[in-house]
Amino acid sequence: MRRQLPVIPALLLSPAVLLTAPSASGALLWWDGTRDEAPGPPGRLLSDNEGYWGERVLTGVQYRYEAEPDNPADVWKDRAEVFGRRLLDGKPAGNWWVPVGVNGRPLVVVFDFRRPCAFREVDVSTRSQQVALRVEVGEGEQGPWRLATERSREDCPAQPFHRLRLPEDATGRYLRLSVEAEGITWVEEVLVWGEGEVSAAFPEAIDPIVAPPQTTGVAFQSLPGADKTAFSDAQFWEWQRALGDAARVAAVCSSVPTWDTISDRPLLPTPSAIIREASVTLARNESECLALALTNTSCEEARHLELSLSPVTRPGGRAAGRITGELRVAGTIGSRWYGVNVGPLLAADNLPDDGLLARYLTNGAGLAALPRVTLPPAGSAILWVSLTTTDCPPGRYEATLSTGDGPAVRLSVQVLDVTLPAPEVWLNTWSGVTNMFPFEYDDRLAREVAYKQSLGVTVWHGFPKPGTEAAFARERGRAIHQVLGLPADYVNRGYNNQLKPEELTAEDRAKIADHVRALVREAEGLGLTYADWYAELWDEPGEANAALYGALCRIIRETDPRVRVYCNPCFWVDNGVLDDVRVFAALGPWYREGVDVSVPLFLLLEDRPQCFELFDAPRAIRAFYAVATQSAKGEASAQVEGYRRQAWDAFRRGWNGWGFYSYYAPRESPWTDFDQSWTEDLPDYQMVYPGPRGPIPTRQSEAVREGWEDYRLLTLLRTQGRAAKVRALLEGYAAGRPLTELRGEALEAAAE
Repeated sequence: MRRQLPVIPALLLSPAVLLTAPSASGALLWWDGTRDEAPGPPGRLLSDNEGYWGERVLTGVQYRYEAEPDNPADVWKDRAEVFGRRLLDGKPAGNWWVPVGVNGRPLVVVFDFRRPCAFREVDVSTRSQQVALRVEVGEGEQGPWRLATERSREDCPAQPFHRLRLPEDATGRYLRLSVEAEGITWVEEVLVWGEGEVSAAFPEAIDPIVAPPQTTGVAFQSLPGADKTAFSDAQFWEWQRALGDAARVAAVCSSVPTWDTISDRPLLPTPSAIIREASVTLARNESECLALALTNTSCEEARHLELSLSPVTRPGGRAAGRITGELRVAGTIGSRWYGVNVGPLLAADNLPDDGLLARYLTNGAGLAALPRVTLPPAGSAILWVSLTTTDCPPGRYEATLSTGDGPAVRLSVQVLDVTLPAPEVWLNTWSGVTNMFPFEYDDRLAREVAYKQSLGVTVWHGFPKPGTEAAFARERGRAIHQVLGLPADYVNRGYNNQLKPEELTAEDRAKIADHVRALVREAEGLGLTYADWYAELWDEPGEANAALYGALCRIIRETDPRVRVYCNPCFWVDNGVLDDVRVFAALGPWYREGVDVSVPLFLLLEDRPQCFELFDAPRAIRAFYAVATQSAKGEASAQVEGYRRQAWDAFRRGWNGWGFYSYYAPRESPWTDFDQSWTEDLPDYQMVYPGPRGPIPTRQSEAVREGWEDYRLLTLLRTQGRAAKVRALLEGYAAGRPLTELRGEALEAAAE
């Protein structure tokens, strides 16, 4: 937990008090490309900038200008009457709606941190680059000001990011920053680091996104804020009496649905549902997960339990290095449409700041000290256990999940003599990876790519140029690269239906051909074959621009027939898709011969014989995609296990690809649904959350891996010649049998 600093008139902190980096090592890579070998940030973040997930003090900082900027003003985009707080919005560079500016005078801003602070560093992002900088501190809003540091324009390097280290006596509640350039002075972002007092007199500005609702006549909730988990004190006492001797233990453990809804009922397990042992069966090279509920047996006091998962061993304690376990705890998070649900699966080594946890999660305060968890009176926590085998010898293994004063659960693990193959598939998410501003630890990209590849993802945007996600992916496994097959102006004109096929000139054809040949040369220079990449024209063609798409496909085919061409037809109109006849009329003349990577919207497949025949025609990649709104916020089986079902839908068609939008594409803050009141209700398209060290999984993201492993298992049965078994499994899938049941049956069959 965070330290509570004493109340003192002038907060003078030694460097030893400043927070150091998380336990993992790594240099800091700042947003402007500079590398810092320091062991961690220069203190805790005090200025509430968006996009930073590390240690901070939520000061509730406010600021004012001594003379309002007007070139541009600090206002919200498209709402000139709303203060924009642009200096803290986590956007250090970009278009006209990023900076604030003044002409012919300094830009002076006064920050109120609403508590005594020891300032250690001020960082300024400025489009003006070469600027004079002055930092002053004080106890009052109008001063008097004490100079902390200053730098003349002549002494200032011409760069977009300036880091100003401050002396140890730079203390106070207020900080005054002056920036002056020649001509127009633009400032895009300001970050302030150090230490700030947190006490009863100066609490953090948590401002929770979702406050647990007050339910009349209901005393408790199993999961804070999840109203369907509510129960009365009488219900609790009846449950407690039924536990018998088990009620004397601090908590009890029970199984809950791994892939279905958890937060739709109170988590008060019957005595027969309380477990001391759980079983898991795996192949020699896969991951398997299970969810457990840890429930407080007292309605009068919170329980603080220390969680741990032992190493996985052979019976008798012999080491088993090729099978590992991981323990996470689920955060409960509010959504705009689905209420409070089980969301991010948190681990102690990638935990956002505890103030952010309390702001965004209804149970965040109880998870701030992981691996220690605090169960509220009568409340529960959802534990997520993952086991992973890596060429593991078959046999029996075991591990112990301990909860301190609570129960211990023995994990009985059986590894069967089954090795899953790695069939060539196309699996795309149309997004990048999570990030952090203003810096990231230098191992973040490797962690991001490793997790995304563990889910089976194979498609990456762009060629694998050194230092990119695509390059990391290619170094570590199978990677297929999606690039734009047209010059940018043709992409924009085609997407916006501003060009007709009959308007294409010889000059247009020459420009496109030159672009395609340049792509081929670049791919060859990077050691790629034609099977390693493909050309996209634009996203989601429909009826208006389908003919143009086909005409451009022909130009690419004539330029180099070996270049693979991609198309993801959508044909979305109003609240659905066009009928089969109209879609076929738009695609029929060219789609079969012109497209190598076919990825129609899933809605174009069901009960649409003409379209399906077109999409089912032989080609390099036959796939489909879905648009998964609110993907990390809901938890009904369709919103969790639906990702797993995609693999089954592809396999039963004999196709080799699937995808969804999106892995990580939040529109504003990834941690809240409630940040878009100024516009239409637009969802965050994401299934992972950003942590200080890398991605934080959800059950949705883990379900993607389950589907990929199911596809591998079905592929294995098919190569074993088990056609009848595969057919029976697919019939069971079509009939709605549970996927966990089908997977277990398939695994047992593969081991025969």
